[in-house]
Amino acid sequence: MMIIIEGDDLQRLKHLKTTYPKPVEGEVIPITFIDKHEVFAGWSPQLKRTVYKHDYAETTGLKRVREVILLEVYNWLLDGISFIELSETELEQFKEVLEIYNENGGEIVYTRKREKQRMINYFRLVESVSYKSDVKKTTMAEIL
Repeated sequence: MMIIIEGDDLQRLKHLKTTYPKPVEGEVIPITFIDKHEVFAGWSPQLKRTVYKHDYAETTGLKRVREVILLEVYNWLLDGISFIELSETELEQFKEVLEIYNENGGEIVYTRKREKQRMINYFRLVESVSYKSDVKKTTMAEIL
């Protein structure tokens, strides 16, 4: 499978080049796994967005507080770090893909797919992916 993303397409896919990307069905983001964190998430009425906290005591004033898994990944479209909130079943599916990746190599891509009435996070492994863009050659150590 070969995915080619050129200059105009990169502008159209601007919503994928964020810290918390949400691809629509059919859009993919090439990622590299960095770490996973178990954190508390809650809706902040003041900020009008979800806020993540490491300690439950810091969640005062937040609504719908829940414990979530936050996946820290390197987003190759953003050329930086992104975070993906996962449920337990999504984490299990990611672990399966990561295990195959560790054995066979390739590239992990992140997308979302519709399951009944909801969109769920979904990961898959592709063998070789080619991107045409203005990407500069850097090492992960230089970026971090």
